[in-house]
Amino acid sequence: GLAAKLAIIDNGQSATPGSRHADVRSGNLIILSALNDTDSIDVKVEVINSIDGTPVRKASSVLSGEGTSAVNITDENGISILRFKKTDFDMEAGEGYLDLEVKANGFQDYANEYAVKLVG
Repeated sequence: GLAAKLAIIDNGQSATPGSRHADVRSGNLIILSALNDTDSIDVKVEVINSIDGTPVRKASSVLSGEGTSAVNITDENGISILRFKKTDFDMEAGEGYLDLEVKANGFQDYANEYAVKLVG
């Protein structure tokens, strides 16, 4: 009976989601006035396992705010490119922020409300 209980306890601990971290690698400031309406704005996001620093594959990365959003999945290197155009943003003020949310199976959700700053 004790062995069965220990097996259940061990399975419960290994089922705990791991932690991960995400960084915006392309810079976290976008100056919209410096761009043409047709210019592509690529935001590179890297997702890594917080414990051992290994890349997290197939993590869903979402940047959203100011009237738009972009979604992509990380590759084998934990990299995801999120693409926008200047005209995608509906900014009423002179500046705003994009919120980053990352989700992956086996990991805790990650969020950063101020991941990228936009300046008109």
